[in-house]
Amino acid sequence: MFFMRTSGRLRGAAWPAGAVIVLMLLTGCQADGDPSANETQSQPSSTSAPTTAEASESATASPSPEPSPASSAGPAANIPVPVKPALADENSKEGLEAFTKYWLELFSYGYQTNDWAPFEAVTDVGCTTCENLKAEVNRVYDDGGWIAGGQIRLNSFNTEFIANTVGSINSYVDVQQSGLVYFGQGGAQKGTSEEYPSTINVTIALWKQGRWIMLDFGSPEGT
Repeated sequence: MFFMRTSGRLRGAAWPAGAVIVLMLLTGCQADGDPSANETQSQPSSTSAPTTAEASESATASPSPEPSPASSAGPAANIPVPVKPALADENSKEGLEAFTKYWLELFSYGYQTNDWAPFEAVTDVGCTTCENLKAEVNRVYDDGGWIAGGQIRLNSFNTEFIANTVGSINSYVDVQQSGLVYFGQGGAQKGTSEEYPSTINVTIALWKQGRWIMLDFGSPEGT
């Protein structure tokens, strides 16, 4: 069940070399405090200064849990979600490349954690290859198992950055994936897959409503 083993062939216009871009919106809000307080005393209330121990404790932030890769001892834990680079917000050739790299990092993250929410947020539901690969990974985890390895690397990216008739942009990407080890319940090794070698594939991305969306991924037509 390698990254590209189940990928379909992409058909359509000639493929300009290229990659993709990503967009993640981080929003937050902060509520104002309630200003309505009874002021019945003219004398200001006294506020005790924090003790040395309290000040030291507040100044020392709790350390983040260390990431733990998957092994026979258990599935991966505390794996950080890939962070979108600022460049990936740009509707440009450079932005598309940044998005492509980010998108592949989210794919690797899904293999390690089976958490596909970040990946799905920037991927069209019509990406058949993506859905097939996600289903294969889901089956392993649904049966109580997990996967070690599977990190995907972008070796090169090429695009003419020319939109086709529907507005999407095709790109050539050279990718490879590290080997996989499959574990069952209790950590019993169920199988392995060799490293997926450096291979040229095609991505199709669309800039829509201020962000990039990956539409499809697979082998170029005729290969």
